[in-house]
Amino acid sequence: MSDPAQIEGMLNNLVYNLFARSGQDDGPTTSAKEIGNLVVFDHPESVDKIVKAPALFRKNFSLISALGFSRFNTNDEEWATRRAITQDRYLAAAKPAHEQSVSDIFSGGLADCETSLAGIHQALFTGAMTIFYQAFGLVAEARPAAALLDRVREVLRHLQYYSWVTPTSAERDSAIHDARAVIADFGSQLTADPRVAAEMDRFSEKAAGIDSFSPIEEFVMNLFAGVETTVTTVQWVIDRLGANQQVQERIHEEITGNKAQTPFTDCFINETMRYFPPIPFLTREVSTDAVLDGSPLRAGQLIMLSVVGVHQHPEFWENPRTFDASRKEFINNSFDRRAFIPFLTGPRMCGGARLGRLEVDQAVRAVVRQFAFARLDDIIRFDYALALRPAAGMAVNVSRR
Repeated sequence: MSDPAQIEGMLNNLVYNLFARSGQDDGPTTSAKEIGNLVVFDHPESVDKIVKAPALFRKNFSLISALGFSRFNTNDEEWATRRAITQDRYLAAAKPAHEQSVSDIFSGGLADCETSLAGIHQALFTGAMTIFYQAFGLVAEARPAAALLDRVREVLRHLQYYSWVTPTSAERDSAIHDARAVIADFGSQLTADPRVAAEMDRFSEKAAGIDSFSPIEEFVMNLFAGVETTVTTVQWVIDRLGANQQVQERIHEEITGNKAQTPFTDCFINETMRYFPPIPFLTREVSTDAVLDGSPLRAGQLIMLSVVGVHQHPEFWENPRTFDASRKEFINNSFDRRAFIPFLTGPRMCGGARLGRLEVDQAVRAVVRQFAFARLDDIIRFDYALALRPAAGMAVNVSRR
């Protein structure tokens, strides 16, 4: 098996490469770039065309499918069927009537947690899992579910690595075995609860036309995607608050002032998602020979969509490589929607976008009311495994207000 440090380093370097290539003024062009053998699209107009043509540019997750199939790695009618299983639950959970409940879940968990970055992160994960389970009428077993999600993340890291670096037969077999094992363990935990078993039956009934459908795989991948991206975004907000005390106090004043509108806080959250998109890039497979903005593409070719590049494109953002807490494009609501896609866009955008944004907004407010943060440096380091987290061990001091 490959060295974990080697795997982590390779994946992080891939994302560092995207950041390094982004924000450069190459003139008014939509031409694609390249990383290795992949053609990379980062112009908002080009990426918008790709994500709005799912029949031509299809999802392809290679070895990641060892974790199973879900709405995240399927296409066409199968994708639509899988989407219908969960979409009404996400939309219902995101209604304004649930705002106070979401706020209470995060506020209560943070009130009882250890006063440390690790304690806050654990409370955020527990809160996000609780909200996800409640969307399906279920009750989360927080600690065992969190441990399994950590295993899912490590399995995903290995599977992504082997999607870029050809594994030996033994490495491939081991990675697939680990993926199937964590899904099986999740299945054992979930089906021990009669309520979950009934919900998994509902999943299966909705997916009656899909061969070999696994409700556990669908549930787990939805759970991981929803929880990981939500908590990752709040972690980056905390990181940036710690780096700027004046901004932190302004946001605290705005949030605790019980104002109906919080434009500076909203801007700060948007800028965090612009600068640190939770999903930094996507890959797509071209279904038939095509030409996109002058770039010839062949059937079967894999291409990369750089969300980092879209969010830092100089034609669409002023000083795009600068983290601007009061970015005027957000304050004035003047940004081009094609250039800000933290939840992606088009017909395959994140189904839980409304719920995710509700959770991020309420979690940030709960965090800022209860804690103050101070960064001991401002060196940005991250850890990538499908979602882009701040690196563990970041130098952030935490105190209760």
